[in-house]
Amino acid sequence: MSTKTSMLPSNVKSSFLSTADHYKYPVIFLVAFLGIWTAGVRFYEIPQFILPTPMDIVMSFQGEIGSLTPHTQATLWEAFFGWTVGNLIGITLGAVMAEFAVLKRSIYPYVIMLRSLPVVAFAPLLIIWMGVNTGPILAAATITTFFPSLVNSIAGFSSTDQLTKELMHSLNASRWQVFRKVKLYNAVPYIFSALRISVALAFVGAVVGEWLVGNQGLGYLIIVANNQLNTLLLFRALIIIGVFATAWFGLMMFLERWIVNWGSQASGGATR
Repeated sequence: MSTKTSMLPSNVKSSFLSTADHYKYPVIFLVAFLGIWTAGVRFYEIPQFILPTPMDIVMSFQGEIGSLTPHTQATLWEAFFGWTVGNLIGITLGAVMAEFAVLKRSIYPYVIMLRSLPVVAFAPLLIIWMGVNTGPILAAATITTFFPSLVNSIAGFSSTDQLTKELMHSLNASRWQVFRKVKLYNAVPYIFSALRISVALAFVGAVVGEWLVGNQGLGYLIIVANNQLNTLLLFRALIIIGVFATAWFGLMMFLERWIVNWGSQASGGATR
């Protein structure tokens, strides 16, 4: 084993060791948490319908993948739709509001007011307007992602300091050039922050929508599991949501690092 490891290129070995060291403590915490969970259930003899052990939950997936797949696909589609549409509208409107101060001062107070309302408060209106179908679910997922995306985008596009703006104006840069070369570049971290935050919120909106009008999806399964006191089904749905949300969040982090590094290298190459 050591011979094979020594044959690896130094950069690959270094990357592997760095990754292992980075995830060492999360893995240790997970193992300890699962061990305490299992020991607590066994020691106090907690019934499975109240709290199953981690192994019970893992074993319960056997033979259930086929029945879980259509529900998982439905929730993923609803969350992805809400995440995409909500962020597109939020980022676009945020850029416009940051560019036109009068529009920002006119609308922003109402944005903050609406953001403070839970998505469940909009549910009756969504059902009246769209009917008992997937429309309210998609709308709920879109609403939950829209507000953080809008607020972050406004902050990002407004983050350019006055000195940089004056420098661009002294170079006879047009308003579009200032926006594209300075404001958009400064807003990238804020936008990616919104994209990451809205991943979890998109699932929240989709699940809440499924609780209200859904006849399929992981949120629907949670309601079924609650009515049947089927704790294993409840944990299966929660684990699937958590796994996909974590993977999606990780993808956003990877894309952010790649785009930021690519932009820095491009800027460095242009400078040279």
